[in-house]
Amino acid sequence: MNKIKLLLSFLIVSTVGHAQNQINSFYGTNGFVSTAVTNATAPNQSSSGADQNWTFSGFVPLGTTIFTNETPTVTETTTYPGSTSVIVTNSTQGTISTTGKMFTKNTSGTVSITGLDSGGLNINFNGGTNGSGNATLGLFPMTYPFTYTDNTVSGNYVNGTNTGTFSGTLTTTVDGYGVLNLPDYGYSGNVTRLKTVLSVTLYLSIFPIGTASQTTYAYYENNDPTSNFKFRSLNTVVSATGINQNDTTYDIGTMPIMGNAHHMLESVWIQNPVEKTITINSSSAIENTTINVTDMLGKTIYQTKNETIKGTLEIPISITKGMYFITIGNGNGTITKKLIKN
Repeated sequence: MNKIKLLLSFLIVSTVGHAQNQINSFYGTNGFVSTAVTNATAPNQSSSGADQNWTFSGFVPLGTTIFTNETPTVTETTTYPGSTSVIVTNSTQGTISTTGKMFTKNTSGTVSITGLDSGGLNINFNGGTNGSGNATLGLFPMTYPFTYTDNTVSGNYVNGTNTGTFSGTLTTTVDGYGVLNLPDYGYSGNVTRLKTVLSVTLYLSIFPIGTASQTTYAYYENNDPTSNFKFRSLNTVVSATGINQNDTTYDIGTMPIMGNAHHMLESVWIQNPVEKTITINSSSAIENTTINVTDMLGKTIYQTKNETIKGTLEIPISITKGMYFITIGNGNGTITKKLIKN
């Protein structure tokens, strides 16, 4: 049961294309890359309706996710009956990479989720007959103020030797439009927002063991031919036997512009504790950097110049147990962070 909290981790994570205050399709650009970010202060997304002004800032990048669209195999269509497309996510944060799959069914524009598979956890929306347990989002295109509720979501999950069932509802809403501002990433544009709320009861055998829900907000630029979200958040809440989870993840679908190079430098993060290498991470390329490592007395024990940090930069180094400082700088400024060697 220790992974039941992941039940919703990959639900409603696809890219969506749309036009003016309208969401045209559930399936976005093949190969789209988003940036996973974190924020010490949760963005306020409570406002909805027409002519909104959403401004979200203070994000620090964690890694990247690549979205690809595939055709299900024969085995997958047997496991998830009716599936017509698979959305595959390949995520990387530091040295950790994960892959997830969302199986979907598209029937004349009506899109449903048929299954999820990730990290040894399998979720099948196969309750009822003829796909009646599928999690149906509704008929695309969706125009503001669209809303649809599927009251017959149900199926089963398998997690190692643990199995169970679930049932509940999925409500999909195009709940607002206006201007989205992401100053950290130099972005401002007219967007339409898609909101989904999944609420299910979890069962072992015939006995309810708790509840799970996920609320997703995703923002799509009007008339953007790339058909990819600009910002998305997923809040997952699980209250069940042995589990008490309330997690929120954020993804940004636009890269920082060069005018925000200083922010890019500030968003670099260092993996601690240090083992045999210093691992420096950045979701965007930062060029011509000078890297200095000093001890607590200010003595320089390592220095390198003209480095490019893109993704992950590993620097082999031999240091003794203790605390150190690493300073990274270029023409846009400098940052200093702690290093810990256990």
